[in-house]
Amino acid sequence: MANIDTLVKELGQLTVLEALDLSKKLSKEWNIDLDALQAAPAQASEVVTESTTSTVMLISFADGKKIPIIKAVRPMLNLGLLEAKNFVEDLPKVVKEDLEKEEAEKLKKILEEAGGTVELK
Repeated sequence: MANIDTLVKELGQLTVLEALDLSKKLSKEWNIDLDALQAAPAQASEVVTESTTSTVMLISFADGKKIPIIKAVRPMLNLGLLEAKNFVEDLPKVVKEDLEKEEAEKLKKILEEAGGTVELK
């Protein structure tokens, strides 16, 4: 059997065209269809688990809706008027994190009714 280290060193010295030629010859010798391998779907499927929590993110607000958004954000975050104004002027921002989905949907609804664009993550 060939010395693996020597083989790796020799393969590392191939040009791109030589490597392409080598791959074609190996696929022919070993009877492998490279196009079928590339087009084949991934064997391992990723298990999707649905999160039980959400993050409410205020992305933007409609023209003329700055004051209603400030009024909606203040009690949610327990902020003063100036703090809420600064928060709203520096969007996008996370309003609340790790909320139950139901609670996150309620906050989203309140913010959207006030004229905001909200994203749940």
